[in-house]
Amino acid sequence: MAALAFLDKCFSPCFKRAISDSDTPLQVKRKKLMISVSVFIFTLVLFPALTKHFQGNPIYPLIADYLSLCVALTTITWLCVFRRQPTDNFITGAMFAYCIAIVVIDFDSHIQFGPAKWPYFVLVMDILLVSEHRTRVAYTFVGMCTFWLFLVMLEDAFRFGLYEIEGTPDREDRIKGFDCETPPCAKGFATSLSALLLQLLVFLVDFICTRGFAAAVLAEKNRILASIETANRIAVSRS
Repeated sequence: MAALAFLDKCFSPCFKRAISDSDTPLQVKRKKLMISVSVFIFTLVLFPALTKHFQGNPIYPLIADYLSLCVALTTITWLCVFRRQPTDNFITGAMFAYCIAIVVIDFDSHIQFGPAKWPYFVLVMDILLVSEHRTRVAYTFVGMCTFWLFLVMLEDAFRFGLYEIEGTPDREDRIKGFDCETPPCAKGFATSLSALLLQLLVFLVDFICTRGFAAAVLAEKNRILASIETANRIAVSRS
């Protein structure tokens, strides 16, 4: 509840612009969720994207940043300017674009020997589940992430050349200290498979917990709506 109150306070100007009196509780929740995520992503990505642009970084990480900015700005404009509803297809399209951006950013992070960015997939999955989206769509996104993690696992285990598809300006400065010809060195199948199983375990636990939470909230909402509907019928029959 404290988190929701904090979001209401931070994004209240956008919420007031986007939400109308005719919106259902589900539409209000979806609008608040999508606006909060979009504003957060836009703020988080804008400055790094400008920095990469003026520093002359490779084009593929910039594509991910530009895609994220475009989707976030489109969502904010769609909800706050045109005051349209965040339909299932709209949410699916936005989350699919974010998934593509996450794959590109994670790929660039592996090339730069940086931290993995795959945990952002968990955020996308949680958004789909909490927004009462179609569960099969969430399964599809989990499948996309699993495929990418499996591909990374094979590359880490056998080093078949995925990380060499595109070089980076500072790659030569980062390969010092490795004792193989094409760093990063292969980790071995057992080590890579263990890492993959751990990542999938994180996905499974988060999916079960979030889906259970979303189902409980939905059941409680339906119970309250049914009670209100019953009370209205009783009031009408007595009048």
